[in-house]
Amino acid sequence: MARRAMRSALGVVLAGALLIAGAPASGQAQPVEDQTEWRVRQEIVDHALREVGQREGNGNYYPEKYSQTGQGVLRPAEWCGVFVNWAWTTGGVPDKPSMRPAPGGSVLDQGHWATYWQKWGKANGRWKDIGERDVEPGDAVVYGNYPDMHAHVGLVVEVKYDRSGHQATHVRTVEGNFGDRVVYSKMRPIEGLNAGRYLQATGFVSPF
Repeated sequence: MARRAMRSALGVVLAGALLIAGAPASGQAQPVEDQTEWRVRQEIVDHALREVGQREGNGNYYPEKYSQTGQGVLRPAEWCGVFVNWAWTTGGVPDKPSMRPAPGGSVLDQGHWATYWQKWGKANGRWKDIGERDVEPGDAVVYGNYPDMHAHVGLVVEVKYDRSGHQATHVRTVEGNFGDRVVYSKMRPIEGLNAGRYLQATGFVSPF
């Protein structure tokens, strides 16, 4: 795939620097669909990075703009999934988890529930297990397994790949509702990636 060639050329994909002058940073001609996808991924990353440091008010009253991305977004609420939904929506992702359950469906099956992102990803061919080491900027990272309550979801904003460019070795993330604010992580190895001692990353959800 062209994306694999891009990885190999870059080695490290830097947050906020995937595109230069509207073209993929590898400098190689890419199919139109890949250019469009990478522009959306760049938008997701840029939007997420600009929010670092934003905090909630008392009682999970997170910044109001995160709830202004479609029907079903609750406020106040636990909002890690709300933040990912906001970044994907403002970045231009056309198809994403619903923020409210289907009529008669389980209350767990909506994007406020962090591990629902895993279930939705698997159902829609977007899930990438942590062991696959297949991750790109703009992907959602899920900590925990559906339908666990003790869970979290964030956004990948930077990826370091091995020499082949085929497997990720480290990622950097931006995550909402982590300590009641939006945080920017250090570069962390995929092996053992976690959001707390007992909250291991299980995989990634692609926006495409």
